[in-house]
Amino acid sequence: MLRIDQYAYTNALKNVHPAEKCIMAISFLFFSILSKNLYITGFSFLTMSLLIIFAAKLPFRQYIKLLFIPAIFLLTSMITIILSFAPATNEPNTFFWSMNFSSWIVYISPYSLTQAYQLITTVLASVSCLYFLIITTPLHQLIWVLRKMKLPVLFIELIGLTYQFIFVLLANIQEIYIAQTSRLGYRTYRSSLSSISMLVVNLLIKSLRSAKETQIAIDSRGGDEGLYDVEINLNYRKDHALVIVFCITLLTFISIFTR
Repeated sequence: MLRIDQYAYTNALKNVHPAEKCIMAISFLFFSILSKNLYITGFSFLTMSLLIIFAAKLPFRQYIKLLFIPAIFLLTSMITIILSFAPATNEPNTFFWSMNFSSWIVYISPYSLTQAYQLITTVLASVSCLYFLIITTPLHQLIWVLRKMKLPVLFIELIGLTYQFIFVLLANIQEIYIAQTSRLGYRTYRSSLSSISMLVVNLLIKSLRSAKETQIAIDSRGGDEGLYDVEINLNYRKDHALVIVFCITLLTFISIFTR
């Protein structure tokens, strides 16, 4: 999380207008989720990955590490989708693989494989779109876009505060963990369990204290003013607009002619 936030403020696309980046990412995300077309999801994943690596200048190894995180959850979901169970007396007519297990049969059907590859392609394309957005767009630019979309101020402030407290939480975890490690708190299995339980308790206390201090600071200012009054001085670019229009048009043609 800390590394992603660092890249958001140091990437090569940080000075591109946030509206352009949001339209680009959301357009590809919209087509990928609704169409579930292999060509569209493949094109979306390839385009977003190239933009992240070559346009935003994110190291290739870091991008692979970021993709590895959702891949773990995707793998567990795939197993439950691919494998089907049925009583041994109701053996399916068509399957690629099967195995008898007591009075049950475990098998892989063509339908489950189709669902699995649709899930893989859709998830990877969607994740790449979201990574492009959060890696290239700092928080203040995202807040500016949300304000221009006329979303409720309370909703925007909750997003900002949640984002802030994530880093407060991570900083507290690191401080407590370093203090415990310096005292050999994780030397044995028994001491590790004790240290983890103490870390959770102290983390809860620190989080509640930090939330209370934030609430006091908001109340001291009256509590009725927006916390995030953001203005940016970035200009739209015609070449970026042409690229966005071209990509949306191409996605539309692909979705029409590959049904």
